[in-house]
Amino acid sequence: MGEFDLIARLAAVLGDPGPGVSVPIGDDAALLAPDLVVSTDLLVEDVHVRRATSAPADIGWKALAAAVSDLAAMGAEPVGAVIGLALGEDWTADEAVAVYEGVAACAAACSCPVVGGDVSRAPVLMLAVTVLGRASEPATRTGARPGDVLAVTGTLGGSEAGRLVLEGAVPPPPDEGALAERHRRPRPRLAEGRALAGVVHAMLDLSDGIASDARRLAEASGVSIDVDLAALPVQPGVAAVARALGREPGAFAATGGEDYELLVALEGGAVAQAGVPLTVIGRVAAGPPDVRFHGPGADAGLAGFDHLAPRS
Repeated sequence: MGEFDLIARLAAVLGDPGPGVSVPIGDDAALLAPDLVVSTDLLVEDVHVRRATSAPADIGWKALAAAVSDLAAMGAEPVGAVIGLALGEDWTADEAVAVYEGVAACAAACSCPVVGGDVSRAPVLMLAVTVLGRASEPATRTGARPGDVLAVTGTLGGSEAGRLVLEGAVPPPPDEGALAERHRRPRPRLAEGRALAGVVHAMLDLSDGIASDARRLAEASGVSIDVDLAALPVQPGVAAVARALGREPGAFAATGGEDYELLVALEGGAVAQAGVPLTVIGRVAAGPPDVRFHGPGADAGLAGFDHLAPRS
């Protein structure tokens, strides 16, 4: 069973949350009437980060940034965060402080103060981050319309390329420093999310890669989506990493995950007036929920990161 199949089963067990919840389980965050946005994100050692390639402060930054990105996807302004820390068995108190130095740096950069939490022990390091925000015009995954274009902010593939460089899986390209930074310290697109919320029909953040996240948008909106892999804006250095692995850069960038850019559906004529630089990568059509990939490396089986997939 995949991650989102399990989430659907768990949501069915919980049932209808009641009239006070405008957007329930199944989006980037829940929306509690009238404008309170809430999301939780987990960071687990050896699933999302490795001690050999990320310093404790980098790990703290990434834990909060990944959660704040869900607020960005809803067009929300952060209010605060609470963090549950389970300290790994071989982690020291000094290392825990270093993790929170990274948390504090990200909190300052995102204007998202950490206001509480809990501490325990576990076999490996884990951080459970709950973020709260306010959204006057919340965006969701459900509004994409036939005739819309599909577009993204920023560049893609950098985090996965950075991970592979840091782990020594590929020869380091000239841009290795920027790729490593992209993996270790992602930047939530908060300002972009707020600017786009009143313009786009649907929006979500790219945490697991377009190959997975575009499918989530298609399913939530009940539409068919075509993605042109050759149109994906890949970060400098990504093409060299992809080709070292014998892969096409666009297909690599579509499957890597953890870029934390925003994927949006909007009218084609609104792209230039969106107030945020966007790259059009595909189109939305009527039809059963589906995603079709076109261009070099296109494969119906392309998929992004799945937390429940077996680990190598």
